[in-house]
Amino acid sequence: MTVSSDLTEPRWLAAWSLEEGERRARARLRQAFGVEARHVWSAPGHLTIVGEYTDISQGVSLPAVIPHRTYVAAARRPDRVVRMATDLPDATGAYSPVWEGDLDSLLSRVDQNRWMAHPAGVLWALLERGYASTGMDLAFASCVPPSAGLSSSTALAAATALAANGLWGLALTTDITAVELAQVCIDAETDMAGGATAGLAQHAVLRCTPGQALHVDFAVDPPVATACPLTFAEYGLGLLVIDTGVAHADHDAVIRERVTQTRQAAQALGVDSIGALRTVPGGFARVEALDDPLLRKRARHVFTENERVELVRDELTGTAPAHERFVAVGKAMYRSHASLETDFDVSGDALNLAVDTAFKAGALGARLTGCGRGGSAVALVRRAQATGTAQAINAAFMQRALPRPAFGFF
Repeated sequence: MTVSSDLTEPRWLAAWSLEEGERRARARLRQAFGVEARHVWSAPGHLTIVGEYTDISQGVSLPAVIPHRTYVAAARRPDRVVRMATDLPDATGAYSPVWEGDLDSLLSRVDQNRWMAHPAGVLWALLERGYASTGMDLAFASCVPPSAGLSSSTALAAATALAANGLWGLALTTDITAVELAQVCIDAETDMAGGATAGLAQHAVLRCTPGQALHVDFAVDPPVATACPLTFAEYGLGLLVIDTGVAHADHDAVIRERVTQTRQAAQALGVDSIGALRTVPGGFARVEALDDPLLRKRARHVFTENERVELVRDELTGTAPAHERFVAVGKAMYRSHASLETDFDVSGDALNLAVDTAFKAGALGARLTGCGRGGSAVALVRRAQATGTAQAINAAFMQRALPRPAFGFF
């Protein structure tokens, strides 16, 4: 799968090898600051197989990480100065300007509309927890598609957290138990970057292992995460990522509004959260009996999405014939998208077109991933049909005069 200049052929988003990502980050650090990196850390983007917007009401989710990663080359400094450079282009196509600050004035120096709010926010959050050390030089290189709903900003923050953990010798856990680093990234997003998150992206990016899914239960704090096998490739299947090229529309405002609405629904139901109804007999009937039609829709999505997460987890870990299990997974993905479109109102024309076209091309399942209103969709497809499905979606977008989509497959 290669990039093609033929507009009738799909554009493929290639993921760098670990070696290539490290080389690019080291070169950017050398170019920007004239120093050599002590080490290079990286963090992946993520998508949700099923379980969208469940984290906002103490539910369960099933995310996975993608092969595309953000790399950071870092060198410790003897003072408290922090310098950051990225390979992101500015409006002229040149590298974005180098940012410089110091550990004592991070909060006052960050413009919430600029990329460096995310890495600077991580350093600030670590300092707020009492972790203190010297400054550092950081250079980022990334192949995670920006503004695609694949957690590019979370990958940026997580890579910074891993770098600070290493450079400062904090010895915080960096595997499936990396709850403190995930919380640091959540604080950076909400308190420094001005974003809205309930933690799904941060826990997925920092706690999920490539090649596996992660069952995350937000009913407790910190969320309980359990590895879940992701054996699609062993059976000739894979996940086709479709970046629609349509930017998120006010996604932070949408998230905050849905948080408010699910809280109002929980209050009307007399429970702490919609997730609490998972263990209540007749929970769905209680949701359907809500008087307010809008709150009923919002609660219904979260309740049924939790059920879909548990169904998919059971199918992925089950022993029934593989075809039956993966067909069930695909159906749950389609139902998840329908719920996000009708009950949660976070889909859009481009996302619906991607999902509908994937269905017509024979995908087992497809759904939007991320906060919606733009960004990406993901489809469960047979490996032999991945290119054909991408071609069909590309043609459908061109026919509708929509932005040309881009694709990844793993």
